Amino acid sequence: MDDIRKELIRKIQTLGEVYTILSRATRLPYVICDPQSFNDQVWIFENKEDLEKAAKPLTDKKNPVAAIKVENKSYLSFYTTLYTLGVNSLVFYEKEKATELDLEEIVKKPDFSSLPKEKQPLFNPQLQLSGIYFMQELRRGGANEEKENLPELEEEVAANVVKSRFLMAVQKPEKDQDPKSVQVPYIKNNKGEVYQPLFSDAEEFRKFNKEKKLQALLVGFDNLEKVLIPVAKGVIINPQGFNLIIPKEKIQRLRQRFGAAPQDSRK
Repeated sequence: MDDIRKELIRKIQTLGEVYTILSRATRLPYVICDPQSFNDQVWIFENKEDLEKAAKPLTDKKNPVAAIKVENKSYLSFYTTLYTLGVNSLVFYEKEKATELDLEEIVKKPDFSSLPKEKQPLFNPQLQLSGIYFMQELRRGGANEEKENLPELEEEVAANVVKSRFLMAVQKPEKDQDPKSVQVPYIKNNKGEVYQPLFSDAEEFRKFNKEKKLQALLVGFDNLEKVLIPVAKGVIINPQGFNLIIPKEKIQRLRQRFGAAPQDSRK
């Protein structure tokens, strides 16, 4: 690595703050697939004005985006979380100059291989990434009929859903409580329909479990219908993230269509 690149990395790591583009469609950093390298990128900026200039082509295409500030004290959490989203590349903007860097040049990828398999945290980066791309396009302004790659993106996220395992939330049991009486949280939409939340990883579960009254159980896609509460119309994957709704009747159709038993998504 040359000295100029080392200095740039040091600068990124020590800046007091940076800015990045937030997708309102997913409530996550906006992810861009580079058309040449096919790297999955997140862009970061020295200042908000440069971000607004670079984001204009996105807003011109009716992408619902916003600027968010990331302070230095949050860098480790922010950059590490990008691994759970399937991001492998950063583009750092200094005025008119844009430099692409591997995410691993900024922060080391977490390695849990020394832990017993049953204690390794759950990750589903391919599901997160495909869900992000699908929702960014689905919730972009304009008619869905005009979005030529939407069916392909939907196909990819559906295949990843079937292959994934999830965290399911349940209430922490009280002392001496009958385990069979433990409650399962649910979400109601504006029509009063009930959906059961599922989570692709511990970070998505943490965002939902703000009051820390819940615990997570591991469940595979092939067992979803067995764990659904009777009133649930289906599931919501990552309700604080890309918020993918799958009605109950579609769960079986997806399993029949893709036919693969879920793989262990621990990394």
